[in-house]
Amino acid sequence: MRMQEKYSSPFAYAWGFITATLGVMSLDQWAVLIGILCTVGTFAVNWYYKRKEFQLKTGEQRE
Repeated sequence: MRMQEKYSSPFAYAWGFITATLGVMSLDQWAVLIGILCTVGTFAVNWYYKRKEFQLKTGEQRE
C-alpha cells in the first residue's frame, strides 16, 4: 500500500461522515444554533472583560 492510499481512504471516510452529519440539520436549525453560540460567546467575552475592569478598579488584580 502506498503512503498516499494509506491516508486518503480514512480522510475520505471522515469527510463523508462530516458532511452527512452537517446535512442532518436544516438551514433554519443551523441559523438558530449559530445564533445561540454567538450569544453565549458574546456573553462570555463581556463577562470576562467587565470582571477584569472591576478587578482593576478595586485593586484585586492577580497574575
